[in-house]
Amino acid sequence: MTRLLTLVVLSLAMVFTPGLGEARAKRIHVNAEIVQQIFTAEEMTKPKLGDQLISSVKLRDKHNDEVGTGAGFCTVVSVPPLDTRVQCLLSATFDDEGQIIFGGVAPLPVPGGAATFAILGGTDAFRKARGEVTLTVISDKLQEAVFEIE
Repeated sequence: MTRLLTLVVLSLAMVFTPGLGEARAKRIHVNAEIVQQIFTAEEMTKPKLGDQLISSVKLRDKHNDEVGTGAGFCTVVSVPPLDTRVQCLLSATFDDEGQIIFGGVAPLPVPGGAATFAILGGTDAFRKARGEVTLTVISDKLQEAVFEIE
C-alpha cells in the first residue's frame, strides 16, 4: 500500500509541477509556399480513388525568410457518397535542424480549409518529435503550418 501511495504522489507531483511538461514543448509557425504541385485527377472537382496530389514547398518564417523546404503526397482514399478524403505523408526539412515527418487523413485542401496531422517522427534535432501539425489553406499557392512539438 505504501508503494502505491508513493507512486500516486510522485505521479501527481509530476503532473502538477508548473512548467515540467511545458519546458520541452516547441511551437514552429511557418508559411508553406507551393512551388511545384500536380494533381493526377482528370478533373479537380471529381477525384477518383487512387488519384494523388504531390507538392513541394518553401517554408518561410514571419519575416518571409526561407527557413526550409517541404514535400509530400496525398492519395484519395474516399469519394462520394462518402466525404472525399486523402491520406497524406508529408515532411518538412528545417535548415540545420532536421526533418519532421507527419501524416494522416484529411479533406482535399481548399482555401479556408484546415487539417491536423500527427507528427510521426523526425531526424536530427527532431528525432524524438511527437505532436501535431495544423495546415490551413490560405490560397492555391500558400498554406500556414503550425507545428506543436512535444
